[in-house]
Amino acid sequence: MLKRERGSLPLYKQLEMMIRESIDNGDFSYGDILPAESEYMAKFGISRITIRQAMQLLASEGYVQGRPGKGTIVTKKKIEEALTGIKSFSDEMREHGVEMETLSCKAGYSDTPDYIASILGMENPGRCLKIERVRAAGGIPLVFSTTYIPSSRNLPDDPDLYSDSLYAVLSSKYGIIVAKATDTFEAVLADRETAGMLCIEEGDALFKRTRQSYDQHSDAIGASISFYPGNRYSYSIQL
Repeated sequence: MLKRERGSLPLYKQLEMMIRESIDNGDFSYGDILPAESEYMAKFGISRITIRQAMQLLASEGYVQGRPGKGTIVTKKKIEEALTGIKSFSDEMREHGVEMETLSCKAGYSDTPDYIASILGMENPGRCLKIERVRAAGGIPLVFSTTYIPSSRNLPDDPDLYSDSLYAVLSSKYGIIVAKATDTFEAVLADRETAGMLCIEEGDALFKRTRQSYDQHSDAIGASISFYPGNRYSYSIQL
């Protein structure tokens, strides 16, 4: 029960600590829906404002996320990825028992940005296929990525082709095998567009991964810029 004696922590903080402990102990699992506000109000004799203050704290810590029409969902399955080899994001998540879905996918040809041409060492970049995707687990966005592939690869711009694992599509349909890659990681803050794509707040912490991919002949396949919410994802490196 919540303490109301003088000197006790604020009620919303006590509730936040209680729910956080329940999630850490496994009473609530990733994807579970927390009890409705009315249940907390009846059980603890507290106001709706107090409950919402507690939920805001939990959300800022990455424990929960409010979903319109569904309630408050537990999101505290922070995924830790060990960097030990080249994997697609789908394969990375499958190893953690997480099935991915694509919330949005856009594809089309455009001029190659100068910084992408520089990353890939392209002297005459011309046009490229640009693929923008938001991948999620349980409806919760985990990564927003933009991939640039030189037009010399002659890939179609049908977004339906790229809604699943990009590496699998390149390999099975076009014989393009990602044999080598270079990753660069940065800590950045979410701008308005990225925050909207990932359903987070502008200014929230992100991992930014820039990947250069090469095929079995050491020819450039493309470059990807990916953003991961810092409260849902982490990396470990085996040295």
